[in-house]
Amino acid sequence: MIKINLLKPEKKEVAAGGTTISLTEEAKPSQLSLPALIGAIAITICGIGLLYFLQSSELSSETKLLADRTLRKAELEKVLKELAEIETTKLELDNKIKIISDLKLRQKDAVFMMDKMSRSLPEWVWLTDLNFKGGSVAISGKALSNNLIADLINNLQNSNSFVNVQLKTTTRKKEAGIDIFEFRIECQFIRQSDLNKVV
Repeated sequence: MIKINLLKPEKKEVAAGGTTISLTEEAKPSQLSLPALIGAIAITICGIGLLYFLQSSELSSETKLLADRTLRKAELEKVLKELAEIETTKLELDNKIKIISDLKLRQKDAVFMMDKMSRSLPEWVWLTDLNFKGGSVAISGKALSNNLIADLINNLQNSNSFVNVQLKTTTRKKEAGIDIFEFRIECQFIRQSDLNKVV
């Protein structure tokens, strides 16, 4: 008959060649120290808290920097917009100044041309129409003879203010029983500033 001991296992030693070998040894459970475990958890929590604090501080710093840069960008965009408006206004003013200067120059040219024209008119020659555009002059008028028209052409050429003086048309008509010659002359006017350069 076989007996089974259900209570406590006993150590059984078997002798083999004069040495004793233990067949079963009780297993010793490994125990961690509770304070060491709490310390490790506390250090881990502190480490995580420190990392969170550092990351939070860095994130806050970066967020503030981004807000500052965004504000600065908005200010610079406003300044750039104002500069563009100022540049546009400056160009408009420059164009207006140029137009005024050109008008003043043309006004002087017109006065100078009329002076030269009146000095070139012989007696018994009068003008009925005068067109002045871009240096081109078209003169229409009346005279008592063709010789007076020829004198006008010579006077214009000799004034050094008119070039390419050409008689385009001449027509003889009777007005109040007197022969009148209507004429049309075209020429180029030399501006006063250009005339000063030549002299």
